[in-house]
Amino acid sequence: MAYELAAKLRMTALVLGCASRKDLCARFRKVNPDTQFDLERANKWMQGRALPRNPQIYADWARVLGTERGADWLARCPVEAFAAELVSLFNADPAALRRLADAPAAEAGPAAGFALYGHYACYSWAWSPYYRGHVIRGALEIRRGARGHDEALYRERLLGRAVGFSGEPLVTGNTLHIALRGPDEVSPLFLSLLMAGAPGSVLCGILSGATAVGPQPLPSATRFVAARVAEDPSGSNRYLLPAEGALGADLAALLGEHGGAAELDRRLCAVLCAGTDREGADQVAFDAQMGLAALLDPLWLEAERAPPILDEAVEE
Repeated sequence: MAYELAAKLRMTALVLGCASRKDLCARFRKVNPDTQFDLERANKWMQGRALPRNPQIYADWARVLGTERGADWLARCPVEAFAAELVSLFNADPAALRRLADAPAAEAGPAAGFALYGHYACYSWAWSPYYRGHVIRGALEIRRGARGHDEALYRERLLGRAVGFSGEPLVTGNTLHIALRGPDEVSPLFLSLLMAGAPGSVLCGILSGATAVGPQPLPSATRFVAARVAEDPSGSNRYLLPAEGALGADLAALLGEHGGAAELDRRLCAVLCAGTDREGADQVAFDAQMGLAALLDPLWLEAERAPPILDEAVEE
């Protein structure tokens, strides 16, 4: 019984988009400021080590979910029935709910991790001067790693070959951060993305790093969109010219969506192009740094040559 409660609470955190148990406690306090669903008790319940003694917890839970089912039903229903209710209420992903139900309480990862697991088609502006104005279609996978930790795998196609990066996802509040390392000859990348609630169909944010194809490895950043797809799209990674609806057509094909390509294209371009005055990439050029250094270097060197300032003796 305690195990089923733990699984149901983890499912609740998943559909509500709670990245931590603290976030879930806040949801309970919102419906009842005097709730006994606090962090210390939640830790025990979600680990399957105890059951709530106060029946008011279940009444608060029903209000958090917005379900018409009563408190007694929440306390006694099997996990399968509870999952079906969440699918009905939140259009939740049944597969993600099953993974939470099947994981032993002591081994289950954060609910946010389960919500993120899957494949994503990724779109970002190319940084290379040779591909200015192109969009890179890459692929991201977030999964449970062999050692029990979540891992992210990001793949692009550069100079005709597949290049892979990997890192551990870090969820902070409603944002996801991933430091990605690839081959030694390629600069690492860093992703900072907004997380939406269930079903988590898209992640939007910023990708930063340095140019991999070009005469200089310029520090660079770009808007980044990762759209959830059913299967690994890395086999078709490539450069795209965002003209005549190419981005929307690419994503529509991956989603099996035949009628909404134009609207997908408009929405993708709205995110990728917002806040930019050229093809989406923001870079710090070497000559810009040299111009500033020419002004600051002499000032720094002059300060280094100045004699040290000695404290004056204080007469006693």
